[in-house]
Amino acid sequence: MDLANIWLALVALFAASINGAIGYGFSSIVTPIALLWFSNKVLNPALVSVELLVNITLLYRERAFISLTKARALPVVKTLLPGVLLGTIGLTYLAVNDVKVVVYVVLLPLVVIQLLGLRRPFTNEKRGGTLIGPGIGFLYALTTISGPPLAVFFRNQGLSKDEFRCTLAQVRVAESSLTLTTYILFTEFFGAKLITAPSLGLVPYLLIPVLIGVPLGTWVMSRVSRDVFTRFVMAMDGLVVSFGLTQVLLKLKWVGATVSDVVFAVLAAVVVALAAYSLYRLPGSRKHVDQPLPPDPPIPPGAGPESPKVSSLGVPGDAVAAGDR
Repeated sequence: MDLANIWLALVALFAASINGAIGYGFSSIVTPIALLWFSNKVLNPALVSVELLVNITLLYRERAFISLTKARALPVVKTLLPGVLLGTIGLTYLAVNDVKVVVYVVLLPLVVIQLLGLRRPFTNEKRGGTLIGPGIGFLYALTTISGPPLAVFFRNQGLSKDEFRCTLAQVRVAESSLTLTTYILFTEFFGAKLITAPSLGLVPYLLIPVLIGVPLGTWVMSRVSRDVFTRFVMAMDGLVVSFGLTQVLLKLKWVGATVSDVVFAVLAAVVVALAAYSLYRLPGSRKHVDQPLPPDPPIPPGAGPESPKVSSLGVPGDAVAAGDR
């Protein structure tokens, strides 16, 4: 048994546990590490094949929330295909390391913003989902990494933990099925050589850890509060993106191995520090986005049905009505 395959299985076990816990993260963790041993063309089809099964399983687990979240996932799902096609073309004919540098550099500030607790939800979520859909499809087909931008978008919209995982599962079932179908068609009709024996040979080393890790991650996360869950999601994103960035810089020979390790250590320390600060220090960091509205203030003594109603402007309601007349 090849040592690289054993390491791949161990990384996949850890990544599957994260995926079971937060609803994504499998390829985002596996890809930056596994690229040390395998090329994108060999790794991507194997990851996409396994992720399709993982995402279907996660969607089935969160099926009770599909009716509540399908309208939120649909704008992204409907616009994935153009990006998937473009990403598959890039995987077939282009080197992806330069693209990855851009991806990681863009993602890292987004993660930092989330760790600091800065939120600015899209007022028109449907339009926002439509805009990010092609980019999500492109990233996934090209690199198999789409979890971080999806997480930033949907966590910013104030979804609960279960709604978040269900919405992501719907998008990821769509993107993985579209991407795998596109890989097959490009292999069959355009000579892309994406679905090959070496790629399919990696599937058992990914699938078996998934069967163990996803239930394990689900069990662990069921015992963690939503505040910890949110910060854990963002901190994991930051660590994955930091590692991916340093590895790509190393592959491009822009920096040496020592500098790459130092950069990753610094970025990881910053991410962990921000996560801890956000959880324990920032005012409001422990508040739920979907917490219920506060109760109505008690009615003061003597203020009954006969009391004059007061408008939001501080003017008695009858006076406002008279003025309107």
